[in-house]
Amino acid sequence: MIIDTMVFAYSLLKVEGKCEEATQILAQSDIIIVPDSLLVELANVAWQWVKYRDLSEDTAYAVLEDAEALIEQVISSERLWPRALQLSIQKDHPAYDTLFVAAAELLNDRVVSYDEKMQKKFPDTVFSPTRFLSIQEGQ
Repeated sequence: MIIDTMVFAYSLLKVEGKCEEATQILAQSDIIIVPDSLLVELANVAWQWVKYRDLSEDTAYAVLEDAEALIEQVISSERLWPRALQLSIQKDHPAYDTLFVAAAELLNDRVVSYDEKMQKKFPDTVFSPTRFLSIQEGQ
């Protein structure tokens, strides 16, 4: 399963109201696959938390290390950016998000994301956390 950045952030930063669900997604994913941009995006989230939410630097580094340990496959953006750009232009959506969609297409897989705009623009590829977990429970 392709896992979006905020699933990692909500779980590893223990965001109230999202942590349990995000952690469940990470635990129930057979294999966690991400574009190589994920760690850069997550580093940016961690930086924001250090700057605006009093997260310690040590915790910020630990979050990235924990995320890295959960990831089983990383896909180079070099393989994804042409399709990601095409999807961005077609659907009027940021390319850093469509990298995840391009990865899912490449692997014939799905993305789990909290991004509601992305879910609406790519309904066959991008699953909400609730949708993903309900499918997992049905298996």
